[in-house]
Amino acid sequence: MEWKKYSIEDQYLSLTAALALFLFFASMYFQSLVIFFAAVFLLVFILANSLYLKYIGERLYFENKWQREKFFPNEKGEWILPFVNKGLPIMKGELRVYFDDIVTPLDEFGVKRTSQYEFSIPLSLNYNESNIVKIPYTTRKRGLAKIRRIEWHIPHFFGIGETVLEYKGLVMQEALIYPMPAPVKNVRSFLSERLGESLVSHSLYEDYLSPSGTRDYVYSDSFNRINWKASAVMQKLQTKLYDRVQETGWNLSLNIADRHAITNHLELLLSCAAELAYYSTKHNIPFSFCMNIRIAGSIPFYFIPAGTGKEQLQKVLEALAIVDQHSSVLPYEKMLAFYHRHLPVQPYFIHGGKSTVKTEDVFQAISKKGATLIELQLHENEAVLVHKQSVKKEVVGT
Repeated sequence: MEWKKYSIEDQYLSLTAALALFLFFASMYFQSLVIFFAAVFLLVFILANSLYLKYIGERLYFENKWQREKFFPNEKGEWILPFVNKGLPIMKGELRVYFDDIVTPLDEFGVKRTSQYEFSIPLSLNYNESNIVKIPYTTRKRGLAKIRRIEWHIPHFFGIGETVLEYKGLVMQEALIYPMPAPVKNVRSFLSERLGESLVSHSLYEDYLSPSGTRDYVYSDSFNRINWKASAVMQKLQTKLYDRVQETGWNLSLNIADRHAITNHLELLLSCAAELAYYSTKHNIPFSFCMNIRIAGSIPFYFIPAGTGKEQLQKVLEALAIVDQHSSVLPYEKMLAFYHRHLPVQPYFIHGGKSTVKTEDVFQAISKKGATLIELQLHENEAVLVHKQSVKKEVVGT
């Protein structure tokens, strides 16, 4: 059975049972058929109600299909809940669905309760009948919204109490809301002009092992760049062309903690990180991403290896969307130490969030591997990239 069942009985039900027994014995004493039939009617009513409650919901099925919809804030979506009833009819029932307040129901049936909405709708389902309940909503803010509980409230005969069917499993529908990007200043100033392996449109450096074609020779070209084979075919001098390359890789590292709690600037930090991810994707800059959320696995924190393109962007946006105030945080200095010892260091290391004295030694070790340290500094509704300054250690005088 997919449903957990429990009953909420009205006090009048026990009084009705007591009355039926009293009338039964009274009919024997007074030898009255009217009183006897009244007692039998009440006993049959109580028995029928008991059997109905015993078997209700035994063949009620909820088609729990995995579904994750992706949105931005202020977009519309809907929960889709298909039900099939192969058992006793559910009469005058009320369906209640509880989901996170990251999304807001469009209809007037939703009621706000702490961090969740309770959505109620009258719903009956006859034998061998199916029904699809659709709950439209509007995405309110960044985050991951889930359906936390589904209940079906079924009244007893004549309204004396009710039975509640609660779905046992986890509802596998989610609404993932990406963060809206926030402005980040000074990004272009940190595009590398060092020789590297990333293909770019304009650079001072060429990869001499990766020819890209030829062009007509001009007097300023070096004589050893002439492609003699192509020149013989074209009957005029041709100059070799090579792919333009430079070193542009980033690693974006976020510290979402402030001491033992989640930082108060979480939303702005994540929005600025989203802007950097968009910028890297647009300019085909390979970037990796790490964030000090504790997870199980060989890498004890959230890490996305270096990559480019829309698939990489989607991975980062999903990582930014799932962060909430209840996330388990790994100490930032432990994450940096693991990154330095076990993971490939990118040419640029961008740090966002709070920096402490404990992290400075690790930052310097990363810098010695050739990485340029950059800090994402937050200012009201935007951020700016600057060269990272060391956190000075406090000196306690005696």
